[in-house]
Amino acid sequence: MLDRAAVRTVLCTSEHASSVSLPPSFKVVDEHAFQALAPIVEVHVGPEAYLMFTSGSTGVPKGVPVGRAQLAAYLGHVARAFPFTNTDRFTQFFALSFDLSVHDLFVCWGAGACLCVPPSDAVLRAVSYVREQRISVWFSVPSQVALMRRMRSLVPGCMPGLRLAFFCGEALSTVVARSWCHAVPSAASYNLYGPTETTIAIAVQPLTSAVLDGTDEVVPLGRVFPGHHAQVLNDDMPSLVGEGELVLAGPQVNAGYLNDEAATERCFHSLGPDEVRWYRTGDRVRMDADGVMHFTGRMDDQVKLNGHRVEPGEVDAVLQPLLNGGNTATVAVELEGGLRLVTFIDVPADTEPMFAALRSRLPEHMVPARIIQVEAFPYGPHGKLDRKALITLAQNG
Repeated sequence: MLDRAAVRTVLCTSEHASSVSLPPSFKVVDEHAFQALAPIVEVHVGPEAYLMFTSGSTGVPKGVPVGRAQLAAYLGHVARAFPFTNTDRFTQFFALSFDLSVHDLFVCWGAGACLCVPPSDAVLRAVSYVREQRISVWFSVPSQVALMRRMRSLVPGCMPGLRLAFFCGEALSTVVARSWCHAVPSAASYNLYGPTETTIAIAVQPLTSAVLDGTDEVVPLGRVFPGHHAQVLNDDMPSLVGEGELVLAGPQVNAGYLNDEAATERCFHSLGPDEVRWYRTGDRVRMDADGVMHFTGRMDDQVKLNGHRVEPGEVDAVLQPLLNGGNTATVAVELEGGLRLVTFIDVPADTEPMFAALRSRLPEHMVPARIIQVEAFPYGPHGKLDRKALITLAQNG
């Protein structure tokens, strides 16, 4: 990621400077050295606000240069759409490497509010943390609420100070949404949706009684923000209703990927007589007559783990060189109340060095829960790997 972003200077605190191990082409600067350099540092202001990397199926992350104009469009809409005030106190549960943290920071500061940065154990004691810090605005991935539900801490009246709550990063199950709204009836709660390529979030669904009493297993993605457009592609034919791949257009949609023309051409297309630029999300949705988007799955194998977009193929790309000609396949499986990665290999091998290699190359949420050896992979009638059979095998031990 540092190479693709053409990073040449890494700024860190003095206590961590000595532990940063990078090639000589990178300059590691601590805060004291930076203060000495600051008067002579020339800053070039470009069109990008920040660079965010997403998972790539070949093991190479894709860089999304998020433009200042796209970020300004998002922040402007959110400031107008929701009643934030300078007396609010915001959560900041998202890591800075996750684009939802940009919402935490700039929506909060834009309102003149207080950002509450939690200690490492706050996720496990979120209810008490909210009460201690007098939090009024909540933002998290749905998995965090599911954890609170499993820990039986989500009880009626547990967080009376909350008045606004937002969820994003992965599908919000209706069961979890009902538990949240039952426990925190004082908060106006919303499900947000938006890939990184569309700048943080581009659609919203209020958690109304009609939604909570509905039959969908997951809360709808809702409607796109004003000034934006959503359609579904079925056999590459765009439509405003029906089921297919969701494509999005509007002022928050970014231009493409960093130095990756092939990926940009696959995902960004100009459609229609007006040559409007659309982003192909890879999400399968059902668009109803009211323009509400209902999530039905992924068009590919990409999954979301704790809000992070993950291509299981990245795990396989790390392990393949270690298998002496063997094969590997990684699938996402519901295990122990949550989605986990499970990797299969078809040759005998010691898994300890495999886990060590994975931990050294991949973030923690991408390290599989298990590596399972099988004599042979299952294949379907057309010769394709039967991933559903692997998922069933993983679930049955």
